[in-house]
Amino acid sequence: MRTHLETMAAEVGLTMKQRDIIINSRRALGAAEFAREPGKFDEMHRALFKAHWEGTGRLEDIDDLVRIGTGVGLDAIELRQAIAEDRYASVIDDNRREAEAVGINAIPAHIFGRRYLVLGAQPYEAFQEVIERLRQDSTPE
Repeated sequence: MRTHLETMAAEVGLTMKQRDIIINSRRALGAAEFAREPGKFDEMHRALFKAHWEGTGRLEDIDDLVRIGTGVGLDAIELRQAIAEDRYASVIDDNRREAEAVGINAIPAHIFGRRYLVLGAQPYEAFQEVIERLRQDSTPE
């Protein structure tokens, strides 16, 4: 599975190094929510993912999160303040409750067509199967 994940990551230009620690990603989630407001969520999301898996950032560390955020054009002072005061706690908590209510209890989790849920790291073929089901479901009989 590890080799498969590394291969998939390489195909999209990412490197995945083995991490020997489990992190608390709550601060990173808050930083991503901060990035959403000025329209930088996608860039921040990718930068956080890259920093984590390439081992260049500690996503529980405010200084690293600010460094990553400024790299995508976020204001360092505002970002630091938002993380320190846990400004997006309610958004993060609401998202978690909503996810749990629909059966999401693993990361990553992907929802297709508002009907199919794929939990955890899955092979590419699992995603192809779900997409094929969606195509079949949308084809008139």
